[in-house]
Amino acid sequence: MKNNNELPEGAVSVSELTHAIRGLLEEGIGDVLVVGEISNFKQHTSGHRYFTLKDGDAAISGVMWRSRTLTFIPEDGMEVVVGGRLSVYAARGTYQIDCMYMRPLGVGGLYAAFEKLKKDLAQRGWFDDGRKRALPRFPKTVGIITSPTGAAIQDMLSTLQRRFPALNVIVRPTLVQGEGSAEDIVAAINQMNQTDADVIIVGRGGGSIEDLWSFNTEIVAEAIVNSRLPIVSAVGHETDTTIADFVADRRAATPTAAAELVTPITVEDLLYTVDDLRERMIMNVLENVTSLRDLAESFVDGTAVRRISERIQHRSQRIDEIESRIHRTITHHVLLLQQKLDHHTTHLATLHPERPLKLGYAIVERDGKTLSIHDHTQPGDRLTLKRYYEVARVVVE
Repeated sequence: MKNNNELPEGAVSVSELTHAIRGLLEEGIGDVLVVGEISNFKQHTSGHRYFTLKDGDAAISGVMWRSRTLTFIPEDGMEVVVGGRLSVYAARGTYQIDCMYMRPLGVGGLYAAFEKLKKDLAQRGWFDDGRKRALPRFPKTVGIITSPTGAAIQDMLSTLQRRFPALNVIVRPTLVQGEGSAEDIVAAINQMNQTDADVIIVGRGGGSIEDLWSFNTEIVAEAIVNSRLPIVSAVGHETDTTIADFVADRRAATPTAAAELVTPITVEDLLYTVDDLRERMIMNVLENVTSLRDLAESFVDGTAVRRISERIQHRSQRIDEIESRIHRTITHHVLLLQQKLDHHTTHLATLHPERPLKLGYAIVERDGKTLSIHDHTQPGDRLTLKRYYEVARVVVE
């Protein structure tokens, strides 16, 4: 009996067969470019993306590792173009596309991806004006992120030179379209944030939506949002609008307009300000000299002395008026107090116990006690009559 571990002659293991099939696929077919409709798209917590690419008659699995950049948000039902290599997933014995890149199919697909990302980022608050920063009024250094060739860089440099020749400019040559361009733009923004620049211009010349697509990617939008320095987006012509325009702190219609935005004060403005200040200083000096000359002349002809004398007399008269007013006020107040005192004195005099006696009345007492109107007398009562000037004793009969 043969050992179970021994393989029959010509037999191979599953792993060997799968490896052979992988070799045939990878070497025989190699790189592929496939058009199809996405279904079952899923982004794993690991960051890897899994999906199925299908048409009306067939379907094939696909995987896109997290290390590979995705420039839009795929959705089921979206038509895409996928580039990669055929491979075999040995654990299941199935073949799949190892996706190197993916993009929407045609202009319609790009616009759909653009609107999808625009809506998503707007919900995150990345377009809110309250998040955006003001541009510096007097920048010393401007950073430019663009292609080193083409009209855009020349337009920006010539505009900056014309408006403010003393300005420092840092240019970071950057890929602005094609494979790897979005990643290079992100790297350029991060690098520019490590320099002494006060503001950054990110831009390029005009082009089709495919040419401008790097500026419609989420990674570029995120780099702009997270930038330490304010950023001006200057992508394409006036009619071109990208995601970068929405998230940037300011949007310029053209690269030339961006150079004007970052130099709000030109050298002509500064020269005009200097000339204006010089004229004002000259006028102030002349006015002061004229005033001092007039003052000196007034002392010579006696005008100043007369003015001083008039001011002293006016002040003296004013003091006399105030003194008279104070005296009248005090006198009036004293008279009012005297009248109140006289009134109270008269009132108190009417309340004095002896006042009735002065009027001829008498106080009647019996046994030392004053009789009231309610007390009665009896014959034989001995009473004392007190008048104002005399005291009499009587007996009631």
